[in-house]
Amino acid sequence: MSTKSIDESLFGLIRRQLLCLFFLNPEKSYYLLELINILRTGRGGVQREVANLVESGIITREKSGMKVFFSLSENCVVTGEMQRLLRKFVDYEGMLSLAVRDYGTSVRTAVMSKEGEEGSINLLVSFDGDSESFRREIERIELLTGIEILLSTVQPHKLKAYIRNSEAPWISSGKWKLLAGKAEDLIPEEPEMESGISEPDLFSGTGFTW
Repeated sequence: MSTKSIDESLFGLIRRQLLCLFFLNPEKSYYLLELINILRTGRGGVQREVANLVESGIITREKSGMKVFFSLSENCVVTGEMQRLLRKFVDYEGMLSLAVRDYGTSVRTAVMSKEGEEGSINLLVSFDGDSESFRREIERIELLTGIEILLSTVQPHKLKAYIRNSEAPWISSGKWKLLAGKAEDLIPEEPEMESGISEPDLFSGTGFTW
């Protein structure tokens, strides 16, 4: 039985990622170093694939100042078909799971929910420490998947209160996927009774005296 997915059989990794960048973000343009940083791969492979895409008319090359920018060609005749194909095979859940795993114990809990076939992704992460680099990784995944990711980060000890205060209302729907941590982490804590509040007098106004 083959372990390769259909998109892996059709395209190599670098070409597949480039196609996702251009077709799923048709309004964006990129310069070569930017593409290398997003794909996290060698310069030579990216240069070859970009040259092939330019030659085939899928992307265009335009110089601006000292940089050369590449973007999806407005005249590309397969844009609609490629967008539908790539959206069908893009592994957003796998990418998010890998990102969470790469941050090890810094991520205590991570849970996601997808809003429909082409909707955005809600992602709630309890993060121990500075989450800025994690946010940049999520932005990279947004580019590679063409999906908006609504990321919320919270300190681990504030997670239950965050959920209790309905800061993440989609949690209550139960239609979510746990990427890290335990399901019990998502059970909101009961609010503490404020100190100084006395028990109500059950006999007040009844005529009884003590």
